[in-house]
Amino acid sequence: MILSEGEARELATKLLSYSRAESAVAEMTGWSRLNVRIACNTITTDGADEGFHCRVASSFGKRRGEATGNKAGLGDLAELVRLSEEVARVCPEDPEFLPPPGPQVYPPPKGYSPEAARLTAKDLAEHGRMILDLAEAKHVVAAAFLECESSFSAYAATSGLWVFQQSTRLQYAVSARTRDGGGAGWAAAAAYSPAEIDLPALGRRAVEKALLSRHPKPLAPGRYTVLLEPSAACDLIGILLLSLQARPADEGRSFLSRPGGGTLLGEQLFADSVSLRSDPEDPVAPGSIYSTDGLPATPTNWVEKGKLLELIRPRFWAQKKNAPVVPEPTNLLVCGGERSTDQLIPGVDRGVLVTRLWYIRTVDPRTLLLTGLTRDGTFWIEKGKIAYPVNNFRFNESPVRLLKNVLALGKSEVTVGSEIDDLPARVPAVLSKEFTFSSVSQAS
Repeated sequence: MILSEGEARELATKLLSYSRAESAVAEMTGWSRLNVRIACNTITTDGADEGFHCRVASSFGKRRGEATGNKAGLGDLAELVRLSEEVARVCPEDPEFLPPPGPQVYPPPKGYSPEAARLTAKDLAEHGRMILDLAEAKHVVAAAFLECESSFSAYAATSGLWVFQQSTRLQYAVSARTRDGGGAGWAAAAAYSPAEIDLPALGRRAVEKALLSRHPKPLAPGRYTVLLEPSAACDLIGILLLSLQARPADEGRSFLSRPGGGTLLGEQLFADSVSLRSDPEDPVAPGSIYSTDGLPATPTNWVEKGKLLELIRPRFWAQKKNAPVVPEPTNLLVCGGERSTDQLIPGVDRGVLVTRLWYIRTVDPRTLLLTGLTRDGTFWIEKGKIAYPVNNFRFNESPVRLLKNVLALGKSEVTVGSEIDDLPARVPAVLSKEFTFSSVSQAS
């Protein structure tokens, strides 16, 4: 279900008119999605769905209640308002409650492509056919999920706050496996515009990785120089970005807490080559124009030349600490170098090339130690060349340490992770030393 700004504003105004609370917020999203699924070198299904979601939050003093629903009828929305008010009246007071902010100024939305919005299931099937042709030419078995989404989102409050945006998103994931099952490859891409996805290159990467990964040789766990391809780097750096939270750092329970009190804000935590930022107006990986509480998403330099410059700081914590509000980032932008991933390989004497990370979980938030698995193409590099495929690993490593030990960064490119898959991202390949592979993972 896609609404224009006029339709969404009319609906939100009507919804808020039902409110009898001291303050109320309405957040609405709607979408229309198409997908094509490929399995065993065959286009097996195509699908379409559309939907609507509304969240209403009402407050009386510091008592706050929420209700959510998926119907856009006026009677249904009135019922959501009533339910949220009922919940608010019986909830205990929230000492951290703040009323919604007033009207804000937002950057122009960038993440909408008319070309993406016009795509049909037939178009996606034709894209799938390109992948199948590549797989069949190399005698490998391909699977893929190709999805296109058009959506809108709106945030309104009785304080006069109003923001609306439309967006599009394409997300393509391709897996390839050799017919004997001995080799596996994977590649994925996500972008707001078809112009940002090189579909033939995507298919070739998955197929080539499958062929190259046959007959892996054993490699013992240990600490190695690692070359993470952009997707793998996106997962680890994305988790780091979303963990740059001021409150846990101030409260002494974060990897950003200084022993004895205070935070590491302003400290050199990473290699000089590391700069991390977010900007909703990025031309190729634009983010949402608004963030938590409907606040404008703003260009933010989180890390510059290895130095931590900013932390995420919600309104309550900013007020408590008499510090500026810093909204959550809505995209991930990592500055890179000039070389592609392939061009970084000649500079590696001995190391491990990782295509993809999977099933990443936190082990210790105090150090941001993470664990996860490699998949779909893990290779030994020797004397500047890919020597042979190796077994998969479980890793135990912190992205803080990863970025502290950076040796080189590739060219930043639009990518998508296995875990960080809903945050628009532009990330380079990362070459880093002493990456910890803790055990062998028996998977191919």
